[in-house]
Amino acid sequence: MSSFKKRVPASQPKPPPATRVNPHSAQLLVSTGVPALDDVLGGGLPVGGVLLIEQDRQTGYSNTLLSYFASQAIAAGHKLCIVNADRDVNLASQLPGWAGVSRSATEPGTGTGTETEQGDTSEKLEIAWRYQNLPRVDGRDADAQGRSEPSAGSSAATAVDTPYCEKFDLSMRIPQGVIDRASVEIVDGDAISRAMASTESSDGDMYKCVLDKISALINDGFSSLKPLPPNAERNILRIELRSLGSGFWRGSDPNAILMFLHGLRGLLRYSYAACVISFPAYLYEEAGVRLPIVRRIEHLCDAVIELESFEGSNTTPSSIVAQQIKGEAAAASQEYHGFLHIHKLPRLNSLTASMGRLSLLHTGGGSANNLAFRLRRKKFSIETYHLPIEGGVTERRVPAKEETKTSRLPSGAGCGSTPGRKDPLEF
Repeated sequence: MSSFKKRVPASQPKPPPATRVNPHSAQLLVSTGVPALDDVLGGGLPVGGVLLIEQDRQTGYSNTLLSYFASQAIAAGHKLCIVNADRDVNLASQLPGWAGVSRSATEPGTGTGTETEQGDTSEKLEIAWRYQNLPRVDGRDADAQGRSEPSAGSSAATAVDTPYCEKFDLSMRIPQGVIDRASVEIVDGDAISRAMASTESSDGDMYKCVLDKISALINDGFSSLKPLPPNAERNILRIELRSLGSGFWRGSDPNAILMFLHGLRGLLRYSYAACVISFPAYLYEEAGVRLPIVRRIEHLCDAVIELESFEGSNTTPSSIVAQQIKGEAAAASQEYHGFLHIHKLPRLNSLTASMGRLSLLHTGGGSANNLAFRLRRKKFSIETYHLPIEGGVTERRVPAKEETKTSRLPSGAGCGSTPGRKDPLEF
């Protein structure tokens, strides 16, 4: 018997609830609330990272992703901060509820509610037998991994208190009582104006005022540089910045948004916080060409995706697809609502993005990874886009009976037949 024994820390820190560790980069991940988007990002949004969502011109699909992110924060028991300078925030009418009737009325993060599969019965497809055993990109696999028991002495174990990604239903809403009990802080335009009036150092810069607010939230128990009190557990701070850079945001400098993102990125790197930003990139265009500042904004974020809907875009690819999906013959193609473009993927603690090894939808690039999104009645999904069948799915592939009869040879023209008599070989 060997006298050597593996050294295990006596008091190993418990990971925050509803988190997961990336096996390739050892980076702590949180879910965006959309399993397909987590798959595209390589497992989820890294803690300490910034996800930039470039909004579409005329649609609000980016708000749907933000509502998923906020609902996941409430379901996991995370701290949620929403900054919106454009309009008032009414969470009771915007956030999707948990799938299942009894689940929506339970406490967030308990994982004891019953979930029904009513939303999936209408979406079952008949596929080939060789594809039936492939893993599905939905909330089921994430929930199963989130509820797995952690191994002894493993710091990469997933928290078992709450599932990593809940399953949400867009046709439902989170009850107001659950929202009131959750840790949510909303910073709207009026709150920013009051903070600017009470602080002389802001100099009328909304970006600086919001950055000071985020810095105060991070220092209040979410900074990785400060030790926690005894018997205290780590939690995650989720930050939503809606329509950053729109006309409602006022800065003291033309490059105020760049300085804000640079400071925000530095704060998040040493914190247990994750940030999602929606950015109206179409406002930074001249004659259909984006300004160079958009590229600099993308460089200051860790992950950048763009939602390009078919009805709200003027670019050439979507115009071509819009022409192909007109008419009754393309009813199946009209289920897609737009393209999902990936401009940048997170690379925290790694030189290469891990989505090529972990993602099922996106494998690194090329024409085989054309992603599209669709907004159904109950969920928002991201799938690989396929062009419709040439001529449409309702095209007649079998000739009609009239055409078949007229195309036959006249009676009596067969082999061994006599004109004017019935051919004995004709059936």
